[in-house]
Amino acid sequence: MPDLVIDRLQRAAEERPAAPCLAGLSNAEAWARSGAVASWLIAQGYGPGARSLAVPADASAHRAVLLLGALRAGALVVEGPSEVKVGALMSCSIDAAVAERRLHIDAATPARQAGPVCRTHGDLVTIADAVGA
Repeated sequence: MPDLVIDRLQRAAEERPAAPCLAGLSNAEAWARSGAVASWLIAQGYGPGARSLAVPADASAHRAVLLLGALRAGALVVEGPSEVKVGALMSCSIDAAVAERRLHIDAATPARQAGPVCRTHGDLVTIADAVGA
C-alpha cells in the first residue's frame, strides 16, 4: 500500500503526538478530530465513488480538519459552501469504519476537484499540501 498523507499524519500522531500540526492543533489532536469527522462522513455515505463533499476555501483549522477527515473517508472534495458543520463533528466517536476505509483508499483515489482539475491522494504529499487551497 502506498504511503499517503493520511498515513504520514497517523505516524506523526504516534511518534510526535504533542508536536504542532495545524493552526492550534497538535498531531494527536488533528489525527483524532479528523478521525471523528471521517467516521461521520462514512456513516453519511461519503467515500470513494459515492457522495462528494463541498468545502469552502477559507483558511481555518475547521476546514483543515474537514479536509483531513474527507481524505481519511476517501471522499472527493469539491469547492463550494460546506454542507457540514465541523465543530460538532470533532467530538464524534471514532469507529472501526475509518480503519477499514483506509484499505480501500490508494494513490489513485480522487481527493479534490478544483474546476476541471481532479487531484488524487497520490498528488498530495504533505499535510500542508492536503489542507492548502
